[in-house]
Amino acid sequence: MKTKKCKYCGEEVAKNAKRCPKCGGKLGMPTIVKIIIIFVIIIIFVGACVNSCSNAVDDSIKETENSYKDKKGKTTFKLNESFENAYTKITMTKVIDNWTDYDDITKPTDNVDIYAVQFEVENIGDSDEEYFSTYDFNMYADDVDCEEYIWADDKYKTLDATLAKGKKAIGWLLYKVPKGAKKVEISYNAQFWVDNTEIKFVVK
Repeated sequence: MKTKKCKYCGEEVAKNAKRCPKCGGKLGMPTIVKIIIIFVIIIIFVGACVNSCSNAVDDSIKETENSYKDKKGKTTFKLNESFENAYTKITMTKVIDNWTDYDDITKPTDNVDIYAVQFEVENIGDSDEEYFSTYDFNMYADDVDCEEYIWADDKYKTLDATLAKGKKAIGWLLYKVPKGAKKVEISYNAQFWVDNTEIKFVVK
């Protein structure tokens, strides 16, 4: 029979003995070994928790990013094509590439045309309020930022609206575009603090 020495009195006892038959001392696993085992278990547990939490955060971020992107994965839209994510539906419904309803005071210079673009926006999410503004949109002519044209005409209502859930609004954006521009686009950033949510509406 295999034996071991009692750590208290030195008596030879059976290797699997729980107590020394001579002095009654406990002969279980050494304390240092127990501490090491507990420490290792804690490290494994903490590592698993950190990994699990990290994956959960990554999944949450990815889900948030995807919720702002177009449901069909599109990034470019033409006239009457709708961008639609989890919160918003936006459609470019009209384009006037030589808008002339200005007066003598607001008449533009000879080297630019006024582009008037109509959008329909709709709150299709769960939020009670969704805000849309001209500041959410930017026009580019041949990749150069265009200046917004300021006007005062009730016929061309500005695209500024706070929409309740399920409501929609129709409004106009007007810009000064250099004559002869070959490519004209309007960019819209679905969420400024989320990467890769910018889309484009092809005007020309």
